[in-house]
Amino acid sequence: MTHTTSPLDMAKIIELKTMGIKPHIPFYASTRTTVGSFQPELNYPQYPPISLQQAENAPYRVNNPFNTELRILIVGDNYQIRERWVYRRKPQYILLDKQQLIGLAALENGEHFFIFDDDLQLQSITLKEAVSLPNYIKIVKNMGKIISIEKKPLLSITKWEYEYWPNNNTRHYLRSFSYTINKKQVLRSLFIEYDKNGNPLSVLTKNQDDKLISLEKYYQKDSDYVSETTWFDEQGVKRNIVYTPKVGETKNVHFDNEGNITAITYDNIESDHLPNFVEEQRYQNLAVDTSKQYKAEDSQQPEK
Repeated sequence: MTHTTSPLDMAKIIELKTMGIKPHIPFYASTRTTVGSFQPELNYPQYPPISLQQAENAPYRVNNPFNTELRILIVGDNYQIRERWVYRRKPQYILLDKQQLIGLAALENGEHFFIFDDDLQLQSITLKEAVSLPNYIKIVKNMGKIISIEKKPLLSITKWEYEYWPNNNTRHYLRSFSYTINKKQVLRSLFIEYDKNGNPLSVLTKNQDDKLISLEKYYQKDSDYVSETTWFDEQGVKRNIVYTPKVGETKNVHFDNEGNITAITYDNIESDHLPNFVEEQRYQNLAVDTSKQYKAEDSQQPEK
């Protein structure tokens, strides 16, 4: 901590210390979000760490009803968030056949985790192993009865890295990396630079070959435009510059291979979204249990 740390930041640091959060030590983070007219600075964790069991059991949220998230955070020396990992999954209730259920009769009460082997036989795994795998099955037994069977396919893996202005506590850089399902390759990266007031200056996006996809530059507040975005093809050649105005139509300037303007249109270019990971066939083929449905939890409801 520096001598310029504000009283509000000092109070936040003391609060985080009482939560048991320590610099450079990863912890599982809640998926709760703060709502209301006052939004606290997002460069600090907002809630105490949760257990691995709670993180695995993260619910669908009202503000995010299409997937669940397992989050891991790391804070720096000033207790600001330095690194954030997010693993998105799409839990679904399923049915198993009679032969598979027979093998589960001896299960004790509690939560149990499995994968399918090549013969579609259930193989027991630990909770820690489950959350590291692309696919797994979770079975909950209570009072001697199986009450739920879920499959939990992995949709995406994303890492965020944060840097802050010195003696300011305002975000300076944000880097985002979207990984392949085995975390061995980056599919897409994003680099955002901010000024000392927290306003974005530029956004740079690269593909899996570390080549530019787009470069967005933001204008000063007194400009008629919000930003301009330069788009590149797979060979790194500039193809378009899109000007986004504060009022009026978006202007799209088209270029040929030599950088000459070929046309001006008034449409936008939307960045394509990375597709979700493909679920293994052995899990895709499982029958869905239509008798059960998930309830999306309120954004401030703690994990169970």
